[in-house]
Amino acid sequence: MRVSLVAVALALGKMTFAQSVEDGKRFLYYQRYQSAKDALQKALGSKPNDGEITFWLGQAEFGLKDSAGAKDLYSKVAANTNDPWALICAGENELLSGKNADARNHFETAISLTKGKDANVLSAVAKVNVDVPAGDANYAIEKLNSAIEKEKKHVESALYVGLGDAYAKLIDGGNAVTNYNNALQADPKYAAAHYKTGLIYETQRNPTQYVPEYEAAIAADPNYGPAYYRLYVHYYTRDVEKSKDYLTQYTAHADPGPLVDQANVDILYASQHFQDAISKSKQLLATTPDAFKPHYYKLMAYSEDSLRAYNDAKTDIDTYFAHPDDSLTAKNYQEAAHIYFKGGFSKDSVFSFLRHAIAMDTLEANKLNYVNYAAALSDSLGDPVQKAYWVGQIYQMNKEPNPNDLYNWGSQLFTSADTLKGRDSANFNVYNALYTRADSVFGVYIDKFPDYSVYGYYWRARSNWALDPNFDKGLAVPYFEKMIAAATASKDSANFVSQVKVGIQYMIQYYLKKKDYKTLLDYVNKYLYYDPSNESFKHLKDTLDKYFAKQQAGGKTGK
Repeated sequence: MRVSLVAVALALGKMTFAQSVEDGKRFLYYQRYQSAKDALQKALGSKPNDGEITFWLGQAEFGLKDSAGAKDLYSKVAANTNDPWALICAGENELLSGKNADARNHFETAISLTKGKDANVLSAVAKVNVDVPAGDANYAIEKLNSAIEKEKKHVESALYVGLGDAYAKLIDGGNAVTNYNNALQADPKYAAAHYKTGLIYETQRNPTQYVPEYEAAIAADPNYGPAYYRLYVHYYTRDVEKSKDYLTQYTAHADPGPLVDQANVDILYASQHFQDAISKSKQLLATTPDAFKPHYYKLMAYSEDSLRAYNDAKTDIDTYFAHPDDSLTAKNYQEAAHIYFKGGFSKDSVFSFLRHAIAMDTLEANKLNYVNYAAALSDSLGDPVQKAYWVGQIYQMNKEPNPNDLYNWGSQLFTSADTLKGRDSANFNVYNALYTRADSVFGVYIDKFPDYSVYGYYWRARSNWALDPNFDKGLAVPYFEKMIAAATASKDSANFVSQVKVGIQYMIQYYLKKKDYKTLLDYVNKYLYYDPSNESFKHLKDTLDKYFAKQQAGGKTGK
């Protein structure tokens, strides 16, 4: 039988085309986006305007952080309304533009064109809804479950991993891990399932679980580069030499390109080769795609901080924050605060950066660390108002506050007011506001911790005394009275002698000014009970005794 050369050529062409598409999808699995792009561009050249090839080529562009290129690519097939894959491309563009309803219509039409029976179409619709922030993870779960049901005799691991990704987007780690495990049941060599499980545990900051998962991914498939990368990151701050080893493996199993370049510069910083990290960053900034440039400005800022080149560090960290990348973390804001503090730059910016760090971090322990750091910087900057604010934040952020936290806040408010008053007595509005706040805080302290009410009343009295230093209104009187009563009635009264003596001294001055000599004598006697040898008060007592004796002799009772 004779076979025409044309038929052979067509058959070979179809095989080459199919191979290019499958190669592209395989490279996407390994996160080798440039290789995927090359293979899929070759396939698209053989079959222009093909919706499926265009979709996967767009995914490669997104992987390369070329969103504009991907969207432009998708827009070229948008008119192919009879191609379900072209409709999915249109839907992704619409999701990215905030046109969620239009996107949903396109997704549903794509599924309808395949009568809901094409698991690949269902999976692609789900992938878009997982990957795009505006996508609907619950919708993705619905479509993936439908795909799994249709493929129930032989479900591909990729479907389970996609389902796990959708649950991960919903921050449902339990169901995510369950589906990744289902993927491994279907194919124990499916390294991505181990890798995705590791990512779940890494978000929980649990290295005892995520490190073995990344190691298992490599054991399942030694060519799976992303797992090497995560282990490089893990050891980056723990064991630089081990981190270098994993970076070498990652470089060998990844496409040459911006991400590999970036990692190889980062390791210079981790190895404390700061000047080399700066020089290499400047070199790569001239050629790297725009999406990767922010990272180099951040890395240079960190390196310049380490070299105490604070002016350069400020310039580069400012450039980074003007156009941050998706690696921005709360720690970066803390680093910016440190650069601004050490360089003597805007004090307001120092605390603004720390507020951003607190707002961004999700761990309460980390938030508290930033607050304590801010309080320490307030001391170094000699800013009592900021110190009072941050000490207050320590109390307010503690879900189970103790008496010391609240006491420290009130005490710091009082101390900050005293400091400001000593610096500029004319600035009374500011320091009086702090005294008033201290009074309020110690009122809460008494209510929440009545066993410590002596201290609460004492500091309420001191705060009100500061607000009424000339005894005109006697603002401190009720609080000193309550403090003295509570202290003398306490089984630990001996511990409160110094506070009681201060309170009595205040009452003596107050009643002396009011010329209420009878009450004044009562408090003088109370003071001499604690300090019988005090010559000043002994003399005052003698004077008062003589005054009352004279009054009595003259038939007057007097005050």
